[in-house]
Amino acid sequence: MNFKIIYISSEKNSNIEILVNNYIKKIKHLAEIDLFKIHNKNKSKKKKFNIDYESNLIINQLSKNDINILLDEKGDVYETIKFSRFIQKKFLYTSKKIVFIIGGAYGFNEKLNKTIEKKISLSKFTYTHDMARLLLIEQIYRAITIIKNIPYHNQ
Repeated sequence: MNFKIIYISSEKNSNIEILVNNYIKKIKHLAEIDLFKIHNKNKSKKKKFNIDYESNLIINQLSKNDINILLDEKGDVYETIKFSRFIQKKFLYTSKKIVFIIGGAYGFNEKLNKTIEKKISLSKFTYTHDMARLLLIEQIYRAITIIKNIPYHNQ
């Protein structure tokens, strides 16, 4: 299993980073995972400029050989077991890397939307980018433990 998380972030919460790093260490014993942070150095007051600029930065990091999944509040909402089955099926039928994308505060442009395979939502709530990254990484770890029958998830 091979994962990558691409995310836009301008802030760094050291408390969240500790938790993120803890889960990353756990995952690395079971699968490959890379984090790629994109920092928008050209932050503008113009919403459309930010959307296009950040979307293009993300597109430059994507490969057509990967399964690109966008985290979006309008995406499909999974419960834990269904999410683990989704991941398991992807790796069962392909050796492609699963790339999760956490975009900027204003969303994505149409060009980026056309390059992705699927949209998922972590929940109906809205989270900070750092919180979304932490929740996603924890769910990836949880899914892997379910797939590999490692005690962690309680049903």
